[in-house]
Amino acid sequence: MQVFPLFIKLKDRPVLLVGGGDAAAAKLRLLAAAGAACTVVAPDFSADLLKAASDARAVLQNREFQPGDIDGQQLVFSAHEDEAMDRRVVAAAKARNVLVNVVDRPEMTDLVMPAVVDRDDVVVAISTNGAAPVLARKIRAAIESVLPHRIGRLAVFARHFRSAVHDRLGDAVARRRFWEDFFEGPVASAVLAGDERRAAREVIRAINRRQGPMEGELATIVAAGDPELLTLRDLRLLRQADLVIHDMAMPQAIIDFTRRDARRIALAEQSDTFMQDEARAGHRVVRLKLAAAAKPADLRAVAE
Repeated sequence: MQVFPLFIKLKDRPVLLVGGGDAAAAKLRLLAAAGAACTVVAPDFSADLLKAASDARAVLQNREFQPGDIDGQQLVFSAHEDEAMDRRVVAAAKARNVLVNVVDRPEMTDLVMPAVVDRDDVVVAISTNGAAPVLARKIRAAIESVLPHRIGRLAVFARHFRSAVHDRLGDAVARRRFWEDFFEGPVASAVLAGDERRAAREVIRAINRRQGPMEGELATIVAAGDPELLTLRDLRLLRQADLVIHDMAMPQAIIDFTRRDARRIALAEQSDTFMQDEARAGHRVVRLKLAAAAKPADLRAVAE
């Protein structure tokens, strides 16, 4: 991972945009959607920029950029489309330890602007680290084609019940199990269908069901060694597991599908008793085995 993915709350935060053309206008509309308090500096403004600035209530400075324009700004965007000016902006920003993005100049930038799928509270960002913006847009289109339009409403609906779930389900594992079922079961189906009244009734039922003892599960996945060959069932089990016990030779690319806060144990052999005890304790346990044909020759020899 060459860049750190991060979402920043820009509501009412000061942001400087250098440039007055169509590229700057596109950037301004995106910043305005996040609620940033934008100042735009450029000697000339296109009609598109003026319209975007009016909608965003941005402050316009009709002049050349000066390094002091960065003082007090939390982020800087350069869309001047002139390399010499972009370099001046970058130098001034770095001198003041302010992060800067330069349109179409990934080698000069601190901030990589992703392709975005916006569904209200659900925002998906796709980046190729500036290497292939067209590929990022293709991925965005693929995600948009399968992501329900009301998925953002589902996130808002869930927020309304977070306090109630926390109060009624004191155990962290129980809460996680509840939310996994919430987003995969009848509650989500009802919200996505526009029937939030029915969804609310389903939430109450689900909370009451979760107040009893935790039920553990024990499952086995036999992986061929290629992460592309994992089934939807395999991926679901790995994402939900509390404990994953995997072969020593299991490729890291497959292990990485495990939930980050799950326990992972790499062992050549693991007793069935241990796994059953973990399941009886209420944990979801997955035994991740490497298919015999995928094992290195020396491990196959030991197994035989």
